[in-house]
Amino acid sequence: MKYIYNDKDTIVALSTPLGNGAIAIIRLSGKSALHIINQLTKQQITVNDDRKAIFTELLDGEHKNFIDEIVVTFFKSPKSYTGENVIEISCHCNSLIIDAIIRETVKLGARIAEPGEFTFRAFMNNKLDLSRAEAVAEVIQSKTRQSLNQSLRHLEGELSKVIFDVKNEIIGYLSLIEINLDFSDEEIEALPLMELKERIEKTIQRLQRLQKSYDYGRLLQEGIKLLLIGKANVGKSSLLNLLLGKERAIVSNIPGTTRDYLEVGLQIDGIAVQAVDTAGIRNTTDTIEAIGMNRTLEQLNSSDIAICMFEANNRLDKDDEKLIEILAEDRERIPYIVVANKIDLEEDQRTLKQLRSLKFPFLKISVLKKKGINRLKKELKKQLFSEHDLETEEIVITSSRHRKVIIETINALKKAVKATNINATEEIISVDLRTALDKLGEITGETTPEDILNQIFQKFCIGK
Repeated sequence: MKYIYNDKDTIVALSTPLGNGAIAIIRLSGKSALHIINQLTKQQITVNDDRKAIFTELLDGEHKNFIDEIVVTFFKSPKSYTGENVIEISCHCNSLIIDAIIRETVKLGARIAEPGEFTFRAFMNNKLDLSRAEAVAEVIQSKTRQSLNQSLRHLEGELSKVIFDVKNEIIGYLSLIEINLDFSDEEIEALPLMELKERIEKTIQRLQRLQKSYDYGRLLQEGIKLLLIGKANVGKSSLLNLLLGKERAIVSNIPGTTRDYLEVGLQIDGIAVQAVDTAGIRNTTDTIEAIGMNRTLEQLNSSDIAICMFEANNRLDKDDEKLIEILAEDRERIPYIVVANKIDLEEDQRTLKQLRSLKFPFLKISVLKKKGINRLKKELKKQLFSEHDLETEEIVITSSRHRKVIIETINALKKAVKATNINATEEIISVDLRTALDKLGEITGETTPEDILNQIFQKFCIGK
């Protein structure tokens, strides 16, 4: 779908989810919105009814047959979500009624909205910049409290403010360069090149902090993939059930009960987690178990963190040693937390000493007695978010598109710094600064290519 804004079109769509419920909301936006609704309602809505909720009957346009009792709210242009005249129809949530209302509005000149077209119109009418428009979809798709908090901050314009601040810094550099050029014959220098270089480097550092926040933002938005690994019957499935708060994984004293990996979605203190319970690491001649263990190792490639479980009450055996080999090989790839389970039984001090010597974060727990689980949750967050407070006031980026644009902006600014190092002319330096400015405009929407705009709004649901 190619989005082309035509202010003569009036669009219509259901804005609430389909399904059982008390109320559904149908939205109209465009110049004809008020005219269309007035051909269907028993009571006429006027421009003086702006933001008033009016209870009336809705009739079909041709035969004036009763369709439903509704509440109509009129939002007058430009003080509406889209910047156009907007009508919101609250009706009973019945698919027959919803279809009938939309069908009648289409007969009278409206057309069905494309995905995200209401927000696209808000963007085109300068009601939202592009980063805030994207935040609308983020808010809808947020799965946890933490990701919702960041998305709401983006929607409020806090990310936009940071980007506009940086843009103003760069515009300031360009203005000073222009002054230098204007007075070049008089040997007046408004800003020495070395001072310009220092200022640009500070801007680069500011953008680099924003870029580095992406890893944290991605985990908030997409969630964490947590791998549980250890030998058979060490308690991985029991720990998964405890974290989940219900029985999902089959628990048995028979080694090899989990013969393939099991993925479960859960939350740990407001963070979305995709926990993966894996087949036990052990020497086996069982073909199915061997396949399951190979899949366990494959899961390491896509995991954000892994909990490696051992028994606190027994000496390390060949299966444990196999897991320790894996840890040694992969220690630089993802964070590991070493956990000694079954401390409700008599602890083997030699085993605990060996596990501590591995130089990974180490915890003792008892899944059976539910001991040490809160400490384990805290350690998970510490390893993943060590550089960020989960309730931080700092703005983070959650979009890979934003991250890419920021990296490109940094590269353009670095070119400007290199140009100052070789005493290049102001004209050459200004080219790199303008490139950086254009790149940042892709986040706010001022210089975003049309194909990128289409990709962004196609991800929205219809009616938003």
